[in-house]
Amino acid sequence: MTVPVLITLDFTPEHIARLQAISDELVIRQVRTRTPEGVAEALNQYPDTEVLYAIRLPTAWRSEWGVRWIQLHSAGVDHIPLDVIPPHVRITNASGIHAVCMAEHAFGMILALRRRLTDMMFAKPWHAWPPDRWALYARPLLRGQTMGILGYGAIGREIGRLAKAFGMRVLAYKRNPAQRADHTFVLPGTGDPEGRFPDAWFGPGELFRLLEESHVVVNTLPATRETEHLLNADAFRHMPPGALFVNIGRGRTVDETALVDALRTGALGGAALDVFEQEPLPAHHPLWSLDNVIISPHVSAAFPEYDDFAVALFAENLRRYLQEEPLLNEVNRQHGY
Repeated sequence: MTVPVLITLDFTPEHIARLQAISDELVIRQVRTRTPEGVAEALNQYPDTEVLYAIRLPTAWRSEWGVRWIQLHSAGVDHIPLDVIPPHVRITNASGIHAVCMAEHAFGMILALRRRLTDMMFAKPWHAWPPDRWALYARPLLRGQTMGILGYGAIGREIGRLAKAFGMRVLAYKRNPAQRADHTFVLPGTGDPEGRFPDAWFGPGELFRLLEESHVVVNTLPATRETEHLLNADAFRHMPPGALFVNIGRGRTVDETALVDALRTGALGGAALDVFEQEPLPAHHPLWSLDNVIISPHVSAAFPEYDDFAVALFAENLRRYLQEEPLLNEVNRQHGY
């Protein structure tokens, strides 16, 4: 018995060798492409593929393709035509492989906002210390403040772990707050698999309660029908004056017009944004002109070891697939993630 595996990413020979070493049953083929059309052509070339590794998927599905399981190279699935893929095909995502990177990125932006590090960078051309430096840069500590984390999955749990290291109170928001453990892919020593760090849990219908208590809000939510513009004018009004807002989830979860208003009026103290409703962010967008906003170009998940971590996850899932064990990070199509 053999299991044909088609990899469409640019994995190195060392990566392929690591995967091949899992079992002699695996027949691994590699066709490098990142487009839906390219993946379709690769499947036409190898229609007996049982396991597909890809970042993009065809927009139409052919009955002669033998795919039974798709491992995605990304955590988000909002760019995937889920309605096209036959229901018998299992889909797993890459959730967890970039949790550390994204949590570090979020905290880097939080510290830059809170300590006004960008102001210090802009002041360098003056070649002098400001006379009012204490008034400018004496900033409230994170320690003792409250962080609200929207989406307590792999990324949110690593952010929660770091927040606890900073001495912060942690509030967690998720679809089912009664389900506190999360046994998806996690790097050893990171995250919060058992859900031990939050001081309180909140579910749908309790968002405003969480926001009212949060000095810093970090959004990691996926883009679904339920989360679209969840962060709107009403939500921002429920945040404490001067609160900080960070978005490393999806741009569609935020009403950007309402966010701009809250930042202009001072209702929010600042925002750090890595994702936007339209990407790249248009040059005329008012967010570019706000001094209390940090913009990063959707790179919070970018780090040199991305493929190494992705292969580690794929290797574990391949082992589980061959042993008929539950796969890590299986996508719930109804939920959209």
